[in-house]
Amino acid sequence: MAPVSSRWVGVALVALALLAAGCSSASKAAPPKAFCDAANRYEGELDHEQTVGKINVAKQISIVEQMAANAPSSVRADAQTFLTSLRKVGTDPHLRDNPAVERAVNNVNRYASNKCGLFNVPPD
Repeated sequence: MAPVSSRWVGVALVALALLAAGCSSASKAAPPKAFCDAANRYEGELDHEQTVGKINVAKQISIVEQMAANAPSSVRADAQTFLTSLRKVGTDPHLRDNPAVERAVNNVNRYASNKCGLFNVPPD
């Protein structure tokens, strides 16, 4: 598999950071636990990859597969777009700058942030 630019991971990290302060959705339905668990693992994986300076696309794909398989209907199509794009980005670098892909990733990250409490860290 061709090397993946750190820009792809950077886009995901920026999206997650920007969404930490995002607006909450009007929907009060509880998020699927399996989706939230995978979203938390994905966030942890991105943090780990940034710390060690090495991207593990195979691990990212494995986690995003779990997110897509358990995504609620409101972000199911976006999660699938995210997964498909992550699988193909090594051979199709244009996906890194594709607005539809960026929008899908942002939508999944926004849902995870708002519904799964990814950034709900108690103060020290």
